[in-house]
Amino acid sequence: MRRGFKAWCENTSAEYRTALGLRLEDALDLEALAAHLNVEVWRPEDVPELSISSLQQLTVHDREGWSAVTLRIAEVTLTIVNSAHAATRQRSSLSHEIAHLILDHQPGRIDISPAGHLLLSSFEKDQEEEADWLSGALLVPRIGLQTVYRANNDPESLATHFGVSHDLLQWRLRMTGVAVQARRATRKRQ
Repeated sequence: MRRGFKAWCENTSAEYRTALGLRLEDALDLEALAAHLNVEVWRPEDVPELSISSLQQLTVHDREGWSAVTLRIAEVTLTIVNSAHAATRQRSSLSHEIAHLILDHQPGRIDISPAGHLLLSSFEKDQEEEADWLSGALLVPRIGLQTVYRANNDPESLATHFGVSHDLLQWRLRMTGVAVQARRATRKRQ
């Protein structure tokens, strides 16, 4: 990642939280952030005229084959999130898509297969890593995590507090160094 990118992500998270009237230690209302960015959020069930068989394909038969997709159609930016996933995964997927939009990443392209299936080309690897990092900072900002961690360092409670999975919370604890710093501070006080 480019120099200063991680700090930029933390600052960007703080700016959006301020714009939404949230503190760094508050759970992020992703639907409000999407609305703030003029992004419509749908689930497959919201897609007009989507056949029952297509809905079943997306949410039952191929439920693990996709998480979210963002489409720009004329003046509308639309993110469709897989409603078959757990709420924490849906939040992570939406945050990741929003991160791509904030970063102004452009996907490769969209193709139609000979059988008429839509094939979405994904982002480049470095763009995915950037979106992962910004998404994590949006959902669990470092300073907010420090504040909440001091009061309660139980990972399950923290994950619930921020509305994220245990795995994402653990990743943020490792990547931000919050847990290590807290342990060091505790040892110094003893």
